[in-house]
Amino acid sequence: MNTQLPMPDLYERIHDCLLAGALGDALGADIEFASLSEIRDRFPDGFRDLPPHQGIRGAITDDTQMTLFTVEGLVRASVREALKGICHPPSVVHHALLRWLVTQGEVPRHEVDREGLIIDRRLHARRAPGLTCLEALGRSRSFDDAAVKRSKGCGTIMRVAPLAFVPADRIRDLAMDCSALTHGHPTGQEAAAAWALILADLGRGGDMERAASAQAASFGGETREAIMNALRAVPDGSPETVEALGAGWTAEEALAIAIYACRCARDLEHGLTIAVSHSGDSDSTGAIAGNALGLMFPGQPRQLRWAGQIECYDLIDRMARDLALAMSGQMDDLMDRYPGA
Repeated sequence: MNTQLPMPDLYERIHDCLLAGALGDALGADIEFASLSEIRDRFPDGFRDLPPHQGIRGAITDDTQMTLFTVEGLVRASVREALKGICHPPSVVHHALLRWLVTQGEVPRHEVDREGLIIDRRLHARRAPGLTCLEALGRSRSFDDAAVKRSKGCGTIMRVAPLAFVPADRIRDLAMDCSALTHGHPTGQEAAAAWALILADLGRGGDMERAASAQAASFGGETREAIMNALRAVPDGSPETVEALGAGWTAEEALAIAIYACRCARDLEHGLTIAVSHSGDSDSTGAIAGNALGLMFPGQPRQLRWAGQIECYDLIDRMARDLALAMSGQMDDLMDRYPGA
């Protein structure tokens, strides 16, 4: 078996993106729902370490869990397309997310297989998963069954990062379709697509403000307004400025906070701190911003002092490697690990 890294630059970009997202997730996990004053009282000198969550330092939540299952869906879709010549990726991603649903102790209406990430017991930890995701996946009767509920929660955007690495002409539609599996509101889908496109631009070495401005011109309504609010906000990086953009519970607010944190970031740690320091969905905004910060500051996620504390670091590395193989068309190793996809 060939063990040489496929397209090392691609692997490293994906790894930095996923790992930094997990770092932001873990940093914000234990302060989700806390008020800004509570956060300041608890961490008067800032974050010197990752706060333990459920007794585990470096614990990841549903944000990183669902991101990893999305990666698995994309890899399986690539293998299936290579084997059979045809595939519908949103359906394969949906199947992957239903496997995640099983890890949360839920019973989907559609039968799912028990291979891959689902067998890793660490991913069966239930860390306050989004109710909309649980409800929509639990109700679906077939793969690619779109959600009925018109929610625009941040559950659409916190798992979208892997889609930034598919072929450029497929990113927007695939992000919209995969978001629609759990959230029926157009804003939730559009914000996720805009973020995937911004991440793709950053992955090619682009600048955050230019990438965000380009997507503001491509989308309308609440998504455009959120992007422009983030670009117009005073770049002081203060929690008060972050809170003026929202709390991150909805997709467009999470998008705005992530863009803003990236605009202000001096480095990865500084950007993550900005992204989680508010009275809202801190783990999700940390994870979303982290995905971009990992691309903006390549190499820093692996060098950050907290990296070795991240739960499931080995899975993040393995799935980054597999996605790089899949996106570069190197299927030999993958076919051994995903037989029949």
